[in-house]
Amino acid sequence: MNAANKVIVVGGGAAGFFAAVNCAIKNPNNKIVLIEKTNKLLSKVKVSGGGRCNVTNACFDVKELIKNYPRGQKQLLQAFHQFSANDTVEWFESRGVKLKTEADGRMFPQSDSSQSIIDCLMSEAQNNKVNIKLQCKINSITKKQKGFVLHLENEGEMECDKLIIASGGSSKIVDYKWLQDLGHTIIHPVPSLFTFNIPSHPITQLMGVSMPQVKVSIEGTKLSQQGPILITHWGFSGPAVLKLSAWGAKQLYDVNYKFGIRIN
Repeated sequence: MNAANKVIVVGGGAAGFFAAVNCAIKNPNNKIVLIEKTNKLLSKVKVSGGGRCNVTNACFDVKELIKNYPRGQKQLLQAFHQFSANDTVEWFESRGVKLKTEADGRMFPQSDSSQSIIDCLMSEAQNNKVNIKLQCKINSITKKQKGFVLHLENEGEMECDKLIIASGGSSKIVDYKWLQDLGHTIIHPVPSLFTFNIPSHPITQLMGVSMPQVKVSIEGTKLSQQGPILITHWGFSGPAVLKLSAWGAKQLYDVNYKFGIRIN
């Protein structure tokens, strides 16, 4: 019988729920507490994929899958060998949530509703006795010889043997101070996956027009992507633009987001 641990998971999003549930499944003796600083759970899951929740991608070759990520490929290769897109499909379908594959490879619940994913994660948390606490904001964390002490803004202190951080991203470096104080190095965060704003350009009069296959390039760089684009009332959006902003996140930040694009 595995020894029991008190495990605290920080973050009430998809990663936090998945970590908490699987910790409980692997060792039912563990006492799992999930804390969230807001009063909402799985809020990004609800809006992802236009409210349908794009769960994973039907690319089951790990070496091919990591080519779609602009950063962290080495770390992702190791992670995906432990738990792949195929494992994700099996995990949800074994719990009654059937997934479907669309033409571009994205996989959604057959219900076309993110609520199916939310209900599954909430149900698994409840069934595996995960204790959920809302509005628990961390001010600081102290590492002990064995375990951690979390100093919370309104809840005093909480102790645990193991700590999992799944708190998501932030645009402000100051929001990572509590992790830096533990000795972690934080790379300065920059925006990624954003649309292109072209103020006062006459092409915005064509808002709503989309094109299924174009090549979008950043002038003066080797950055380019192909795929659908959408003209909006502020500029350009769509998969090709979003991918381009992800791969060029650091370069576009360095030029203060003033750059030219070429569309074929």
